[in-house]
Amino acid sequence: MRIVTTPMCEGVLRIAGVREYLVSRDPAEEEADLRVVLSETDMDDALKLKLNTFSQIKDAVGRVFRTVKMMDTSILRYSSEDEIGFDVCSPWWHDPSVLRERNSKIKVKVYSNFLTEIVEDMGFRIVTDDPDFTVCPDYMELDCIRVPSHRNLPLDPVKRALFRYRYLERKLCMKP
Repeated sequence: MRIVTTPMCEGVLRIAGVREYLVSRDPAEEEADLRVVLSETDMDDALKLKLNTFSQIKDAVGRVFRTVKMMDTSILRYSSEDEIGFDVCSPWWHDPSVLRERNSKIKVKVYSNFLTEIVEDMGFRIVTDDPDFTVCPDYMELDCIRVPSHRNLPLDPVKRALFRYRYLERKLCMKP
């Protein structure tokens, strides 16, 4: 079985215990039984993953594991999803309910789909008018809290999420 993934999805394959795969910036150019790409990639015959929030990363690990297991169990390190046992040292990974409750009082205006997903996952209230804070990706030239986009962060999805959650927590969890 030949699996091809992008550099930004490779971390999920490692966590899921996939032992054999090829990393390519353009998986469409490679022969593959399975292609694993980010959800926004324009590719019909691929497993598309959302990797912006911790819950999306957890879901992606399970989806990759189950998909590969149906195709070829011999290239998996684990025999069941329960064996994966991956953990992140962050309250956002384990039980973020208390943090979400605290953040629900803070109003945030967001200029981007990927940041909207993260800000919502962190429990902030998304608004269009009268925000306490405004957030945008670093490639937008707006006067607001500019959060690093994909190209300015590590390729590993967990490290990327950890950075963004910590950054937004520092910037947004202090109501003006």
